[in-house]
Amino acid sequence: MMSTATILWLSCSWIPLLIWWTLRNSARFKKNIVIGVTFPREAREDVQVKALLTSYRRLQLACAIVLVAAALGGAATGTVRAWAGLSMFCWSVWILVVCIVPEVIYALTNRRLAALKDERGWRTRGAATQRVTVADIGAAAQSYPRVSSIWFVLICATSLVPALLDRDNLVIYLLFAACVLMMWAIFRWCYRNRSEVVDDNTALTQTLTRIRRRAWARVFLVAAASFAFMSWAQLLFQGSANLYFIGMMLPCTVLGIVAFATEMRVRSLQERLTKASGEGLYVDEDDHWIFGIFYYNPDDAKLIVNERVGINTSINLARPAGKAIVVALACLLLCLPVAGAFMAEEFGAPVTLELSEQTIRAHHSLTTYEIDMDDVVSVELVDQLPQMTRTFGGASETFLEGNFSSDAYGSLKVCLDPEVGPWLLVRTRSGTTYLLGASDTAQTETVYEEVTSALVDA
Repeated sequence: MMSTATILWLSCSWIPLLIWWTLRNSARFKKNIVIGVTFPREAREDVQVKALLTSYRRLQLACAIVLVAAALGGAATGTVRAWAGLSMFCWSVWILVVCIVPEVIYALTNRRLAALKDERGWRTRGAATQRVTVADIGAAAQSYPRVSSIWFVLICATSLVPALLDRDNLVIYLLFAACVLMMWAIFRWCYRNRSEVVDDNTALTQTLTRIRRRAWARVFLVAAASFAFMSWAQLLFQGSANLYFIGMMLPCTVLGIVAFATEMRVRSLQERLTKASGEGLYVDEDDHWIFGIFYYNPDDAKLIVNERVGINTSINLARPAGKAIVVALACLLLCLPVAGAFMAEEFGAPVTLELSEQTIRAHHSLTTYEIDMDDVVSVELVDQLPQMTRTFGGASETFLEGNFSSDAYGSLKVCLDPEVGPWLLVRTRSGTTYLLGASDTAQTETVYEEVTSALVDA
């Protein structure tokens, strides 16, 4: 059986390849834009532009190879129990590097291309001194077919049906339904963004806008359906840990595949439909895009705007809320190593068990159970762990902690090392049953003897 650290490394090892594929695609001209820089059509055959794009592709490929190799190495170290904590910390740092380094390569290439654009005189006349927000009034006035909100209502209703059959987990089902409604609200908000203006071709603008909005509809409907599926998985599979995991991961996987395939499809259409653009009048908003990544336009009142390529959106850093959101996201990203340090402690710390001053004390990381001996009814050694389903808590190959349920013993409070038996089953007068076990067999056996002796004497 693979360790948790190994599973975590392997489950994320494909992310650098996904980022590489997406950023590699950015080196193809779409809407006259390549690596976030707008060029006239003549630049597409320029030797220096081609050389910079070739170098960019090679750097991104090398980066992806190194990051995937590091992930596979981390997966190998995760199989060694003594290194589990360190492996988890390295994983958190690796995730940070995966998020930052490919974007740094993108930003540096963007600056080089922008400098070449200025050197060749390809910048639109007056673009550096005028602050202009471009919009196609004719295209904006057109009505576009949109997906009916009825679909989202039906999906939301479907996600609420399990709540009628399982009142114990009502809050969870309501949460899934709220997520469905959130997808509908965000989808409606996306329709407020302006049209896809490339040049003075209104028909092209309408076509590109229609393509983006259809893509949004597809992704958000699948996202809403995914939450509804999770709601049913919560109802049907809560008795099986494996089926429950599959039921939660399957819709996430499908959503990821649909979103990525849709993004690549839209990019392909944008590339094909705008091949003839770039001569005469065309839109150049490079001055509003820092490194081709961050949008900053004081004259745009909108907080959320379309990214120029693909179907994603960006935040307007000129708005106070935009600055606050980006700072918060940056802080969360930089806190990944802190989370990694906590995970290292969680996975590296042993489970301890002791009897101290008439109190049984089981401890692991942030979980501690203390049982007064006066409350203990019985204690027995268990040589084999029962089949259990986690209801709240943590679980890995090195520890189980929190609330679990079992057909054999009912509801349990658990704090043990699943690889080191035997374990103590402690029943109390208050009706709570504990399943405890230290990472050191001697500790468990010593506590068992001491508790048994105390119960006999009582």
